[in-house]
Amino acid sequence: MNDFKKMADEQRRNFLKFVAKTGISIPVLQASTLAMGVVSSRFAEAQTSTNKIKRVVFVFIPGGTPGHASATFTPTGSDGALVMKQCSQPMDAYKQNCIFVSNASIVAGNEAAGGHGLTFRVLGAFNGNGTTVDNVLAQSAIGAASRFGSLRLGVIANSATGATLDCSISSVNIWTQSTYVSNPRTVFNSLFTGGASTGSTAQQQQLKIYDVNLAALSKIRNQLSAEEQLRVDENIAAIQKLKNDLNNSTTTTGGACTNPAWDNFGTSEADPMLGAHFTQLFDQQARNAALAMACNLTKVVSIQMGTDGGNFAATGFTDTYHGSIHVGQDAPFIAQRAYLQGRVASLINILKTTPDETGAPLFNSTLVVQLSDMGNGQVHLGNDAPLLLASGSSSFRGGRVVNGSTHTQLLDNAAQAIGLTGYTAYSAGALSGVWS
Repeated sequence: MNDFKKMADEQRRNFLKFVAKTGISIPVLQASTLAMGVVSSRFAEAQTSTNKIKRVVFVFIPGGTPGHASATFTPTGSDGALVMKQCSQPMDAYKQNCIFVSNASIVAGNEAAGGHGLTFRVLGAFNGNGTTVDNVLAQSAIGAASRFGSLRLGVIANSATGATLDCSISSVNIWTQSTYVSNPRTVFNSLFTGGASTGSTAQQQQLKIYDVNLAALSKIRNQLSAEEQLRVDENIAAIQKLKNDLNNSTTTTGGACTNPAWDNFGTSEADPMLGAHFTQLFDQQARNAALAMACNLTKVVSIQMGTDGGNFAATGFTDTYHGSIHVGQDAPFIAQRAYLQGRVASLINILKTTPDETGAPLFNSTLVVQLSDMGNGQVHLGNDAPLLLASGSSSFRGGRVVNGSTHTQLLDNAAQAIGLTGYTAYSAGALSGVWS
């Protein structure tokens, strides 16, 4: 039995047992998405009360770093007083929220694996059960709780529609690659479709939906705890107000999560295949990720910067990233690698300034996992790779360098922190000491 079936069967049995204990019938839950939401939320809280984070973002920077991580990336100094190196300098403002991993190799199975191609090893395709961690999470109860089990975002990721030809960091069953969408506008439009339609037919349909939910919530109310009854009462009152507002208007409008405004991050349109627009494209994708997570459209995001070939010239550069790696000097590679690290810093800033469902910074409940496919792209080796974890959680022990062995340890750190159980581990053991 594969991991997906084991997890699905386990979660299904646990959920049905949970529902049986509430005394609420399945038909009642099927009649109302809100009623199902109340019970699902109650089940999720019971299952994830010890989870460290609610969301995870995997970020891929190709090509390692000049001279390996120990030379140009891994900070020096002591815990809480780290000193950044050339390629990690953009993280200086966020270093207290980061754990930098030293002496860890990119692996495929048990062997260090640098070089081009088979990029899906980055998220663990050759470890665990042969499926990358983003897809394992997507097909678990964690992914099932959101509209999108996993959101895969590209920035110049081979084509405007997705990463192919052994360039994707995500796959199922090793070889079946998952698509990365490199057009931020396309992603935004797929996430958010705007407010409800205008017209009497649409009004009546919406009123019926409200009535079904009101009836279902009223039916389950007396079978809940006092605290949950208060929540249900708030939902009932809110739905009743929506009904009243709808009856007094011919138009409905969506809220921040149903009709957010597009942020172009610039006055001109960004060509999703033009490296000169890399900064703008990345920020657009980072905001797509933040909005999707804040609105509970997904809990799992991966952002792929370019491909293993690095055939793009990023904003402010004339040579391609790949060209800078093999020009025969460290300085051009350092400059572009530091620039790409700055995109991770920008992602963290966007997560810090985007509120979650409680109004707190989204970063506080999110784990960022930075990965690469090499330790040093100049020599195509996988050892001593530039890796880090970042989070704003109060229990995250940032501001440190910790010793690791394989990049797959970080995959297990992410899976376990978000509450994944019953899966085949990607490493011999996750990094210790990440959480207090």
